[in-house]
Amino acid sequence: MSQPVNAAALQKVAADLRGYAVSDERAAQIAQEVARVNNAARAEGARNEFNAQPTDFAVTLSRLSVRAVRTKQAAK
Repeated sequence: MSQPVNAAALQKVAADLRGYAVSDERAAQIAQEVARVNNAARAEGARNEFNAQPTDFAVTLSRLSVRAVRTKQAAK
């Protein structure tokens, strides 16, 4: 189930934890990316077996991350 990511909450976390000022527009962009990553992680987690090797999930997320970076670079 997809959950929306609150852009204002991201701005607060960025300011409180890292001292970053994030514009409303950029916070909205980051919120979309976080939601996309969350959805991919949930989908992959649903495919994993309970008794799978603990590293399987991390390896798969790493592969998805590399694929996402390559896709983003190719779109430029």
